[in-house]
Amino acid sequence: MIQIAIKLKRDNFDVHIQETFGMGITGIFGPSGSGKTSLLNAICGLAKPTEGNISINGKKVFSTDEKINLPVEKRKIGYVFQEGRLFPHLSVEKNLRYGMKDEDQQGFFNKIVSLLNLEHLLKSRPAKISGGERQRTALGRALLSSPELLLLDEPFSALDANLRQQILPFLLKIHKTINIPILVVSHDITDLLRLTNRICLLQKGRVIGHDDYHELLKHPELQHCFSSHSLINAITMTVSRVDLESGITQLSYGDSHNWIKVVVEKSRLTYKTGDNIKIFIPSDDIALSAHRLPNVTIQNQLDGIIREIIERENVRICLVDVGFPLLVEITAESLKRMDIGIGYPVWCLFKSVAIDVAG
Repeated sequence: MIQIAIKLKRDNFDVHIQETFGMGITGIFGPSGSGKTSLLNAICGLAKPTEGNISINGKKVFSTDEKINLPVEKRKIGYVFQEGRLFPHLSVEKNLRYGMKDEDQQGFFNKIVSLLNLEHLLKSRPAKISGGERQRTALGRALLSSPELLLLDEPFSALDANLRQQILPFLLKIHKTINIPILVVSHDITDLLRLTNRICLLQKGRVIGHDDYHELLKHPELQHCFSSHSLINAITMTVSRVDLESGITQLSYGDSHNWIKVVVEKSRLTYKTGDNIKIFIPSDDIALSAHRLPNVTIQNQLDGIIREIIERENVRICLVDVGFPLLVEITAESLKRMDIGIGYPVWCLFKSVAIDVAG
């Protein structure tokens, strides 16, 4: 757990944050200049607040009242920067070992190397490997310092879409394998939702919201934070059936009677019944209908109840309860034409190929 209550002066604004972050992954989201990196720098000791306290797992690493200001290397924090910051003259293996506190950690070293799939790169120099491989090496170096907290500052911004897809599964593996708090900074909500639904919103140095993504969307005063982004449904579901013949994987959610069919080619090798996987469905790829449609190619037709309607200019975001919350984006004209509102039953329709899968 991380407890923060700080004031920090910046050139064009002041950071004033009082917040608690629990275990697991929390996404720190906000526009450029909102104080995201300043927050991470204050936590790790690269920036000194003018006043306040910072505690990690109950231990104070900074306090103006008690005159505590532990140096960076004493805070037990792994920090991965946007560009990795590897030592160019050292091999991947030596970069990794640089972060180790104890040379006797060979078992832990092997575990991290395997976790991040770095075995074949150990003798290579950073200049000879890809951007995604450099970021994985930077992650490994941070983890081998045996941190109690992992900070990731825009870990995807220097990577193209293909390299992002390579890094994301490794971050999810880390989360499942190493039980420490992880704070991930990004200005891209889609990247964050691939890792977590827990979002902390920053604006002009202040926390203006900290909750589950779907809960944040219910607040009209926070709509401007997401206005320039296409809303994404990010749902963790359970594999209930894998059809090896068609490549269609059937997913369920708790006790909900609704299930989803998704095309996952690699399901033939990767997924099996009982596995949990995270799926992503753009809100504008889902259509609403008053009835189930027979004899159509759309395989996913989920019945539910409209619980919330969020207004955004000429667009309406319907939060539909189908056994789990589903965001559906339609025009204001469509809402009026269908003559539906909060409490109305509807069917949510989307194709299996519209669904993306983490990893």
